[in-house]
Amino acid sequence: MTRRIRQHVNPLNAPCLAPRDRLKQAVRASREVEVELGCGDGLFVVRRALHQRGGQFIGLDIRTEVLERGRRVVRRLGLTNVMLEAGNFMVDLAQLFPPDSVTRFWINFPDPWFKRRHHNRRWLGASATDALARLLRPGGLLLYQSDVWEPTLAALGLFETHPLLRNTAGEFSFTRPRLAEERTSRELACERRGLRIWRLSFERREAPAW
Repeated sequence: MTRRIRQHVNPLNAPCLAPRDRLKQAVRASREVEVELGCGDGLFVVRRALHQRGGQFIGLDIRTEVLERGRRVVRRLGLTNVMLEAGNFMVDLAQLFPPDSVTRFWINFPDPWFKRRHHNRRWLGASATDALARLLRPGGLLLYQSDVWEPTLAALGLFETHPLLRNTAGEFSFTRPRLAEERTSRELACERRGLRIWRLSFERREAPAW
């Protein structure tokens, strides 16, 4: 019998609330570090790693079981620059990496949790934005894309108002080109269906713009 993989996991459930910080020791200061938050099967970061063997690529998802597909691909290809790990960004994020260590954070099509009573399960808020900004290296990028307007608009407001972040497309603007040559499965599905995708690109400033 095929094991059913959950599409949605409540990040507020007790088993998901244990913090993890072991990735700090894995990050190498001498390499570019890219992290996808909510990576699903991890194949997006695997494709990135194939094209950039000198970088370090980390995919994080709350569902351990869904990561196994990507882990099998990593083992088959013999990639040594990819890690696919479980994480709950509501409790883990600020402790996952050293400050000023990440070159790019990817937030690709995050779970929108449409129902109003589930909005408290959305991990991307003011504290998470602050953690992401401080974990980025100066000049590093926070990259976001989604086909759902309301959480995208909320993300734009969060990023625009953080003093360490600068919109590379101009104030309160979306970026038009694709964020990467590699595309996620959701991105491909949206393109096939002709759905609009909103994309954001924010750069970490050298110092707060007070």
